[in-house]
Amino acid sequence: MANIKSKIIFQELLERITEGDLVGKMNLPSENALANFYNCSRPTIRKAIAALHERGLVFSVKGSGAYITGRLPKDENPRQETFVGIIFPNVGPDYFYDLLSRNLAKYASEASYSLVLGGYISPNSEKLKLDMLLTCERYIAQKIQGVFFAPFGFHPMADTINREIVSIFSAANIPIILLDANILAHPAPNEYNLVSLDHFHSGYCMAEYMISLGLKRLFFLAQPNSHHSIKLRFMGFRAAILNHYGPYREEPDTVVELWQELTRDDREGLQRFIEKARPDGIVCSNDMTAVSVMRSLETLGINVPEDISLAGFDGLSRELSYSRSITSIEQPVDAMSRTAVTIMMNLIRHPQMPAGQVTFQGKLVVGDSTRKIGITPPQYE
Repeated sequence: MANIKSKIIFQELLERITEGDLVGKMNLPSENALANFYNCSRPTIRKAIAALHERGLVFSVKGSGAYITGRLPKDENPRQETFVGIIFPNVGPDYFYDLLSRNLAKYASEASYSLVLGGYISPNSEKLKLDMLLTCERYIAQKIQGVFFAPFGFHPMADTINREIVSIFSAANIPIILLDANILAHPAPNEYNLVSLDHFHSGYCMAEYMISLGLKRLFFLAQPNSHHSIKLRFMGFRAAILNHYGPYREEPDTVVELWQELTRDDREGLQRFIEKARPDGIVCSNDMTAVSVMRSLETLGINVPEDISLAGFDGLSRELSYSRSITSIEQPVDAMSRTAVTIMMNLIRHPQMPAGQVTFQGKLVVGDSTRKIGITPPQYE
């Protein structure tokens, strides 16, 4: 991963030198500053700077750092506008995919690329496959030069449709970058470029945090036909549970599965689960599910976090116009978008570039939906 990331950083620094953002005799930011900016290690930065050295674009001064020589790459051609499309699930404004597309559009524009936003498709559509195929045909007819694709979930045919979409663009020699989720279940090898949250690590960290609160009856709640990314979150969650509590917390014949599937509007199913499992903590697959569960628990007379602590993923409870803040793992949307655009630029210029995966660690954001056992939470009107 570090090697792939160093190439991406090299390409971005090269772009800035070519475009005049970094001019002759100007020193590059320090290795520490660049490592913090790109969220990577100093050795990764050194590889990127070494590649600039090889092209004669920077020189080093001992004890002072690297400086721009002022020499531009001889083989660089003036950039022409490039059109790149998206295919995203349409799950409502101000959710993760909407924020992701806004950031992609920003970084694409800065690189003189135009993002075509005509690929929002409802995952609940009765004609999902037809909608997908029509979008692919339209993009190919428009001579789109690349596609950002967030694979679909929550549909029984999602895996088949996702693979078909990728195959269509691959056959048309149009670069594609997967965002947020792979099209194949772990641990299948990844054949396409993928930029995403480190879902396993995020699930593990969330479970560790819930355990640190003294919670012992923890469960993971997801919708049927969830994304592969959701299942990775559960794998991390389960690994933390097993590390702390072992495979069984009761007699085997009374064990309730850690993974629970419920649709967001299945209030009766939620009530049956609560009565059977008696959870003191629930980790939901994402914030949208967590908000729905919290509202359902309130109607059932179950208080959050007094009776049950609740958490989610994505860090978007405020964007969902919910009055409560939910403990969540926040996605690094800005860094993911910037990286995805840089990879796309490289793929368009160098179609034979091997596929790779870039993952980012999320940030734990503690809201008022969780509490430490034995501590009374503040009261809300």
